[in-house]
Amino acid sequence: MPAVVTYSLTGNAYTDGLLGDIKWVVNSFTFSFPDYGSYYGTPYGAGESSTNFGALNPTQQATVRSALRMYAAVANLNFTEIAETATQHADLRFAMSSTPGTAWAYFPSVSAESGDAWFNQTDYTSPARGNYADLTFIHEIGHALGLEHPHESGMPQERDSLEYTVMSYRSYLGASTTSGYGNETWGYAQSLMMYDVAAIQHLYGANFATNSGKTVYSWSPNSGEMYINGVGQGAPGGNKIFQTIWDGGGADTYDLSNYTTDLTINLQPGEWTKTSPAQLAKLHWDGSRTAVGTIANALLYNNDIRSLIENALGGSGSDIISGNVANNTLWGGAGNDRLFGASGNDTFYGGTGIDTVVLQGNFEDYVVSQGNSGAIILSDRLVARDGVDTVSEMEYFAFANTTYATSQLSNHLMSAAAGTFAAPSLGLAAFGVSAGGWTSNDRYLRELADVNGDGRADIIGFGEAGAYVAPSHWFVV
Repeated sequence: MPAVVTYSLTGNAYTDGLLGDIKWVVNSFTFSFPDYGSYYGTPYGAGESSTNFGALNPTQQATVRSALRMYAAVANLNFTEIAETATQHADLRFAMSSTPGTAWAYFPSVSAESGDAWFNQTDYTSPARGNYADLTFIHEIGHALGLEHPHESGMPQERDSLEYTVMSYRSYLGASTTSGYGNETWGYAQSLMMYDVAAIQHLYGANFATNSGKTVYSWSPNSGEMYINGVGQGAPGGNKIFQTIWDGGGADTYDLSNYTTDLTINLQPGEWTKTSPAQLAKLHWDGSRTAVGTIANALLYNNDIRSLIENALGGSGSDIISGNVANNTLWGGAGNDRLFGASGNDTFYGGTGIDTVVLQGNFEDYVVSQGNSGAIILSDRLVARDGVDTVSEMEYFAFANTTYATSQLSNHLMSAAAGTFAAPSLGLAAFGVSAGGWTSNDRYLRELADVNGDGRADIIGFGEAGAYVAPSHWFVV
């Protein structure tokens, strides 16, 4: 049995709400599916191994393997399956018993049962992605690795639900912790959720090798199956999508171009994408409560932006697409779309329809120009806001204080001769500077100013016997 160690919390109340104070020292574990209760030895725990012991069936075993892969994909964890015998014991063991009323697992400790998970004989025999049994296996493995229930560890209630952590007893925010889940059959979380990812990474470190290259994530509108670079990951039940994405690095894309619904795509860490109302998990069986969205983005690990998703493709509906601090490329596709950037140097393609790009600043805060391809280039004068954005196939530009049609921006573009200066002319004389004239690149003072009041930046330079002024063809807007 591996050793354990205490650790410090993160200081984030939501993440700390899943943490205790003990974790395993190691990052690599063995696991097994014992065939006999006698392999556990005596005395043992609450007597699970001697009360209607049962080995997991093949479907349950496959679910455990899948769940362990989930944990290893987001954290620096390794799991190796071994055959349990009377003399060879795995670190994490999985079996059934009639002792637990539902299921439980033992936290990391120095006891013989630590790391073991137990499931009753009736409720967990047919796990499938998105049902209650499947969630329970993910949940109990969390306990075996050191995660706790949020309602018992002080997580603020505004994040205590299955939308944010598989360790929650609450189907939705504000639900009871004692009456059981009320979700529809296929309305349970299909992956570790954002605070599970943050908590397990705090314990064992983040895995930035997962999908660390150029990765395209897409989903089926008809089955809810996720595809990674075109490879299907298995369809969940009921055409529901309820998962969190962790990506280790690279230039990555959410491709939802096959959707006809009005999409909401948000690439910010901790935010949600909504593919369609039909794919939202019902957190109460009657549909009165549904999940915030279908796809959540994991939180940043130690503010490392490698895990961001950089790009997004909308579908043929009227979509709302929001970027993040990376240099995003956002495609609206067909429909009347609204595209939002952030502090990166973003590229926007509206596509067909009546599309709008939304900027954070007032119109006067931007230098407006036209690129060689006809794209509109907006250069934000304020640092760390909108950056330099390139916009194509867009009908409207929504600034904080006004909205312009693309045709109206033509009056505010730089002139065709942009980037050139007229020959210097003598504006004032008798300054008494006797040396050299305006022949040095660094010897004499130069300033940029609008000297002649035409709205353009002019160069003023002191030379041999006066001040020289070079009017420019750069508009100041």
